[in-house]
Amino acid sequence: MKKKNLEVMSVILLILISITGCTPKSAESENDIKTVERIINERASNVDTGAETENDEQPQSQAKPEDIIQNWDNMTYGDTVLMRQAQADQVCIVVQPSVLRKYSFYYYIPEDEDQKQLHEFMETLPLEEKPYEGKWEGMKEKGWQIAYQNMCFMVFEGGYLEYSYMDDETGELMEYFVEDSELCGYIQNMLQEKLNYNSFNPANIENIVSAKLDVQSNHTNKKFYSQTITDEETLQLFEDWFGNAEYILGGADCGNQDACLELELASGETVRLSVATDSCSNFGINGIYYDYRPASDWDNKDFFTCFDEIPWDWD
Repeated sequence: MKKKNLEVMSVILLILISITGCTPKSAESENDIKTVERIINERASNVDTGAETENDEQPQSQAKPEDIIQNWDNMTYGDTVLMRQAQADQVCIVVQPSVLRKYSFYYYIPEDEDQKQLHEFMETLPLEEKPYEGKWEGMKEKGWQIAYQNMCFMVFEGGYLEYSYMDDETGELMEYFVEDSELCGYIQNMLQEKLNYNSFNPANIENIVSAKLDVQSNHTNKKFYSQTITDEETLQLFEDWFGNAEYILGGADCGNQDACLELELASGETVRLSVATDSCSNFGINGIYYDYRPASDWDNKDFFTCFDEIPWDWD
């Protein structure tokens, strides 16, 4: 196997493990929640958390108590509760909504008829194990993934799904790659209806009339701050940066959950960006990530200092 392929395979495995929080190893259904919980806990201990929940009471969910691990960090998003753990034997959707949030990702767990329909879709997926072929190259992610029975499927535009794991015996990267536009369309419509979870092309960021930054990160000593900018010169700078951003395959893990930039456009449309809070020049729009670096040696400190009323700590 060529060295280049081995390097690419390593990147894919890191993407699957670090971005989605789902392990590529097989496990019995009854161990699924414990496996995902362990990975999430390991991840949570290494990331910078953002806004705390308002109180210590667990948000209400229609899920039965015996079906889900009790957790205080579930997130209420609109009228929907997003969970911190996957639910055993349920089809769960991994989402990264562009709001200030405590963790990088959450699970949306459909219920009733939606869950029943998704089970039927997943059980009939025509999965065939094949050596790595990189069929997803050149495709763009949808901004959400599917977690089911300890598997995690990356979802791409056009209705394509990819799931990979390393074969313990051969050392080869085995790839599931299938097209199921009906399944992907069903989930996308559901996310739009339930969560208003839509994609947005950064090229459409133009004629910004205001920019509001909500932030709670290491650089604010974990304190929440918010500032709105209407200065035309600064807004034009933002338009140049964000409107020319380039897509990043595989997402990002740069503390994006700790800062949300809300841009109001002259068209009346509002777009929210999950802006990286380390030195990386990237942002996410509902799980799809972009690099807005205007120069190769530029970091995002210049962006944050535009909000001069926020007491930044860069030490």
